[in-house]
Amino acid sequence: MDVSSGRRRRWSAADKGRIVAESFDRGVKASDVARRYDMSPQQLFQWRRQAREGTLVVAAAEDFAFAEVQIAPPGLAPGGMFASGGGGDLQVSVGGVVIQVNAATDLELLGRVVRCLRDAQG
Repeated sequence: MDVSSGRRRRWSAADKGRIVAESFDRGVKASDVARRYDMSPQQLFQWRRQAREGTLVVAAAEDFAFAEVQIAPPGLAPGGMFASGGGGDLQVSVGGVVIQVNAATDLELLGRVVRCLRDAQG
């Protein structure tokens, strides 16, 4: 991060992504993260919106893992894990719960739901 005159700063894309990822951590308040980096909460919320829109790359948390993905014809769910609902929809089974996902899905909410389901499994 380069600090220029006054309070104006130039944040690298990597710094933005790291700060945004930190603001999404469980139990963390975005306003506390903004305060920690001496920035306005509005700026952080703008970066979070950019991350949701896909215009800002956010580093994955260390506890993320890749999920097994199986591709099958629509209507056929191999092993009951994933099935295409057609039109770009996707059904994801987590802990016996099926979640319908599409392009309009709020990814932040989906992440919270999946974490809750994972935690409930023990």
